[in-house]
Amino acid sequence: MTQQPLFELGFTNLDSEIQQQPLAVTGIIPAWLSGTLFRNGPAKFTTAQGWHTHWFDGLAMLHKFTFGDARVHYSNKFLRSNAYHRAMETGELGSGFGSVHGRKTTQGNNANVNLSVINGHYVAMTETPAVVEFDPFTLDTIDVLPFDNAFPGQFTTAHPHIDFKTRDHLNFTIDFGRTSSYQFYSIGPNSTRKEFIGSIPVLEPSYIHSFAVTEHYIVLAEFPFVVNPQELVSSGKSFIENFHWKPEQGTRFHVIQKSDGALLKTFESEAFFSFHHVNAYEYGGELIVDLCASRTAGIVGSLQVDKLTSTVEDHHTDDARDNFTELRRYRLPLHQSSHSSFISGEVLSSETMDLPTVNDARCGSRSYRYAYGISTNQAQVESFSNQLVKADVHSGASKVWYEAGCYPGEPIFVERPHAKSEDDGVILSVVLDGKQGHSFLLILDAVTFQELGKVHVPHHIPFGFHGMFTEELFIRHR
Repeated sequence: MTQQPLFELGFTNLDSEIQQQPLAVTGIIPAWLSGTLFRNGPAKFTTAQGWHTHWFDGLAMLHKFTFGDARVHYSNKFLRSNAYHRAMETGELGSGFGSVHGRKTTQGNNANVNLSVINGHYVAMTETPAVVEFDPFTLDTIDVLPFDNAFPGQFTTAHPHIDFKTRDHLNFTIDFGRTSSYQFYSIGPNSTRKEFIGSIPVLEPSYIHSFAVTEHYIVLAEFPFVVNPQELVSSGKSFIENFHWKPEQGTRFHVIQKSDGALLKTFESEAFFSFHHVNAYEYGGELIVDLCASRTAGIVGSLQVDKLTSTVEDHHTDDARDNFTELRRYRLPLHQSSHSSFISGEVLSSETMDLPTVNDARCGSRSYRYAYGISTNQAQVESFSNQLVKADVHSGASKVWYEAGCYPGEPIFVERPHAKSEDDGVILSVVLDGKQGHSFLLILDAVTFQELGKVHVPHHIPFGFHGMFTEELFIRHR
């Protein structure tokens, strides 16, 4: 007799919306923990007329946990994008990242991937250049945030960096054309103007979900998962189905100077794929680049919902292992005489890792010791991540949090006031309890990786992607 996986609930619709509901707590909430955790992710996968077959295509929903006086209030609301209105009014979902449903939604702006703040505006982001502003108190959708200037490109990342010195917002676009290019830009901390940094021409652009930044450099890892831009226009496929895995090309690391946009150096490496960079920094004439790597780009297709939620079978297969993401380090020697040189990665942890975070306020783009992420329990392998991991990149040791039938999301680190060490704080992670049929917010002591408390949500929260913590208390007294 086959068994449906317990995590299947994480790919089903959440239709209810709640405003400032106080939540029950078991265990403790640290008295010092005050602020707001925002989360973003898909929450509607089906209508009466069809369903989004890829995880990345569900309609965006914002979630908010507000901490104050040892209490937690919760709100959630769909992002009122063009894609949302079309689905609710007509039942049509439209084509997306990995789903094909007839015509595409014009300027759908289904910003379901990440969150950021641009010039005081709270925005939701996806991999198209438009960002959608929302009200941090009510989660109401405001509108697409207007920028002060036009900037080339039809694709971007939802993983901008905030420069730890200038506080500039750094990102890039891909401008598809007969000759395509990666276009790098910055936005000042008190601006909505995109300032050109530099560009790199490319014939077949790579699918690049994130990139790295150090004090003086931008590092673009270009994987051999590439597209002929003409296919994007004429194929009739979903966006990602136009990309092809060409391992013979290997992976290239491009190093761009922040100061003038010049391409300083390109390094070559073995073929691999990565959604997420962990951190990068400069040390002893090298650039240290840490990321979550898989052997192939097969992981992208494996995130089709029907593949993720198929009946439980033996997942100890070579294909499954190809989709495991390991914490890997690449060392880029800046002062070698040759313009292009080959480098190999080294594995930093025996545990798998993805959706990684670090103590960004203290260590982002700087030397660090601890990385946190979701992971797959080696004794209980499933086709979806089922544990949290803390990796010590100095010693190689790891700590894990695991509870059978529970599926954690991206861990967010919050530093304790007057912290005495890099890991002096807590980890916050939204966890789906597959046995109980609802979600909870897990609070871990980041030093010991032991549970402090759970904040219980009255419904399930579908699996999301990314979020952010801010010290502001975005709550309105009734």
